[in-house]
Parts: sequence; structure tokens; C-alpha cells
Amino acid sequence: MIRFLWAMLLEAGLLLIAVFHSEHVMGCLLCGAALIVVFQLQSLTEEQSRSSLVVQGILSLLFSLLAGHFAAYLIFYEMRFGTGDGRMQEGETPEGQCRERRERYPLLRVVLPGVFCFFGTLLYRRITGNVEETMPELLWHVLLLTVCAVIFLGIEFTLSHYLKMQWESAVAVRGAAVNELYEKKLNQELRMKNYLAERNARMEERETISRNIHNSVGHTITAAVMTLDAAELLVDVDAGKAKERMVTAKERMKEGLSAIRLAVRVLDKENGTVRMEDFLSELVAVADNFVMDTELTVKTDVDVIPEVQSLPKEHTEFLTGAVQELLTNGVKHGNATRFLLSVRADSAHLLVSVNDNGTGDFSEENKERKIREGFGLKKIVSYVKKCGGDVKFTNENGFCAVLTVPLYQEETDGED
Repeated sequence: MIRFLWAMLLEAGLLLIAVFHSEHVMGCLLCGAALIVVFQLQSLTEEQSRSSLVVQGILSLLFSLLAGHFAAYLIFYEMRFGTGDGRMQEGETPEGQCRERRERYPLLRVVLPGVFCFFGTLLYRRITGNVEETMPELLWHVLLLTVCAVIFLGIEFTLSHYLKMQWESAVAVRGAAVNELYEKKLNQELRMKNYLAERNARMEERETISRNIHNSVGHTITAAVMTLDAAELLVDVDAGKAKERMVTAKERMKEGLSAIRLAVRVLDKENGTVRMEDFLSELVAVADNFVMDTELTVKTDVDVIPEVQSLPKEHTEFLTGAVQELLTNGVKHGNATRFLLSVRADSAHLLVSVNDNGTGDFSEENKERKIREGFGLKKIVSYVKKCGGDVKFTNENGFCAVLTVPLYQEETDGED
């Protein structure tokens, strides 16, 4: 479009000159109209075949001769050569390809008006015998045409450079907009991932708190209720023993309150380790408290290799609560009177099992339903599976639960 407008401006100026100097105004107008068609076709295709180049040359020469003024030869400035095969090279833009075609032979376009003026005038003299223009005047006209062509070329190059800068600026703006959109998308995805990670962490923390509250508080409250029931039966028979039971129930309720406070607090050493002997002592304390509350029998069997000196704190919190849950369930659902608590540990795994002599209805057929409906069992299975361990429940000659969790050793800064 720009090339076409430039050609039209040049031709309009030359036609205006021809109107005042030519004796063949109608012929100039007809040649000008034909040239307009040629220029328009070239601006649409950006291609210039040899045939169109010949047609443009003949029309330009005829227009210059009919105009009768040397300035008309400036129409040859629009002659363009070296159109190429029209195929775009790798990494080349359409704008750059067209610009390269227009600028392929700039010096030739500068000298064309003067050259055609010189030989065209000589040819016109030979044909018509008109010798009005002397050789110095002819050379002067040739020089003027060359200077005008240089000025035109400078204007065209300046305009082309300006358009190039505009195009590059538009490309840069589009690139910046695309990058900004991409960055916004990345930030949105990052915020979503952070939100999901925080939500998963909160859900895991809530699950841990609910499990600890259920295991610890559920056991202590159940023990306190059983103790109060026993105290109620003894109050008329033996007031002293009834009072002792009530004091025991009070202590159990205090333990439950402490367990609630511990569960809802964020501990400083959430991912620390606990010495194995401390963990075993805690399990023994759980068994002793259960025996004291229920007056039932709990035997313990421990077999831990000396190399296992510590285990993750989250395992200890889970396993002590799980043992409390299994002991309480043995009484509630199986009316068990004897329990066996076993602990085994090697360098890679820790196994804790609880066996009782209860007569519950737990079986292979209803195992999935019991686990799904039982809050405590469901939490036990969830934790063991999550940490890569294994859990087994059987009910042959009493209920048996076997929990196996993996051990990983953390750095303890040289502590035993």
C-alpha cells in the first residue's frame, strides 16, 4: 500500500507538469492510467515478473516522450529489479522480504531516469529532427534527474526505516504483552499450588489432631466413665473404695484435658525423634493405667535390637494412641479380659501388636465395613498406609491387630 501511494504521488506530480508542457495531454493521461494499473498490481503481489517490467518500461518511456518535459523521466525511478523467486527464507519476516526486494538495486534506480532521459532525447532528435535542446542542457537535465532520484531514495529509505522501527516496536509490545500474560498464568498456577499445599498440610494436621484426640481422650474418658460406674456400685457398700475410684476418675479426666491441649498445640519438635527406651516406657505406662482402670490383665513382650536407639516422634504419638484405642476396643466390643502387647524392632521396621481374648464379631466378611465405620480403626489404617507401613486385623481365638511402620534415622547431633 505504501509503495502504491508513493508511486501515485510521483505520477500525479508528473502528470501535473505534463498538462502545462505537453502537446499530447490525452496520451499522457492514458499512459498514466495504464501505469496506475501496473503499480496497483505490483503493490498487491509484491512480485515483479520480467513481462510486467517490460510493460512498465515501455509505458514509462512513452509517457516521458509524450510529456515533452525532462522531469517526466522521473517515472523510471519506479522501475524495480531483482524480485527473486518469492520464497521466504528461514527466519525471514514478510516485511523484511519485501523491503529487501525494494532495496536490492538502489543505485540502478538512481541513474535510470537520467539514462533514459539522455538516450530517449537522442532517439527523439533522430526521429523528429528537433534539436532545440543542446548537449549541455541535456546533461544538466540528466544531472537534475539524478539528484531528484537521490532525494527520492533518501525519503523512501527514511520512511522504510521509520516503518521498520514501528513494526519492531509493535512486535516488542506484543511480546511484552504475551510475556506478561504468561507470567500472570504462572503466578496464578503457583498461587494455586501453594494453596493446595497449604490446604493439604492443614488437612493432614487436622487428621493428626483428630486421631490423637480420639485415641488419647477417648481412652481416658472411657476409663473415667468405667471408674465412675464402679464407684457408683461401691458407694453403698464401701464408701472408701468408691471415693478412691472417684479420685482415679478425676485424674483420668485431667489426663484427657491435657491430651486435648497437647493435640491442638503446634509442638516445637514436631519432626524430632524419641529415644526407644522412652517410647517403651510410655507404652508400659499406657498398659499400667489401663490395668489400674479396668483391673484386667495386660502382658508385655518386647524384643528390640540395640541398634534401634530412636524413632520418629510422630510414630510414638500414633502408636501410643493406637495401643490405647485397641485396648479400649477390646473391652467395649469384645469383652476381653486378657491382653498381650508385643513390640518388635529391627533396623528397618517397628512392629506393635495387641492380642486379646475377646469374643467380638469382627471377621473377614465384615472387615471393610468395620474399618470404614470405626473412626479409630480407620485412622489407624490411614496413618500406617500413609507412612508406607502395613496393618493386619484378625479375629481367631480373640482379636489381633499387627501394626508395622518403617523406621528412618535422623541426625541427632551426636546424642545417644
